[in-house]
Amino acid sequence: MVCVILVAEDEVMVRNLARHILEAEGHEVLAAADGAEALALSRGYTGAIDLLITDVMMPRLDGFGLIRQILQERPNLRILVMSGTPGDMPRLPVSIPFLIKPFLSGVFRDKVREVLQAPPAMP
Repeated sequence: MVCVILVAEDEVMVRNLARHILEAEGHEVLAAADGAEALALSRGYTGAIDLLITDVMMPRLDGFGLIRQILQERPNLRILVMSGTPGDMPRLPVSIPFLIKPFLSGVFRDKVREVLQAPPAMP
């Protein structure tokens, strides 16, 4: 299943790694350096976006702010949150999957597949 995935990650190496893994799986990737850029990409993209993968701590607009805003505009979006700070996990609503950075490529790929098969964040 080919999907459109929006990645919001301020660390260039992590963003590029995620893009590489996702494109190797056949997905179309929209990549943003922070939440504000991701929101702008989402608003400018007329097609469906299947999954948002976002970091928590980013400049301009953090991951939680991005999630709140983007779900108002794209309520059927699936979401995967990643962070290098495990303490961010309890701040998430229980329905949002979480991945701790750094991660192995296989773990990331499996988590993305799992999230894509699950129901959207807001049914």
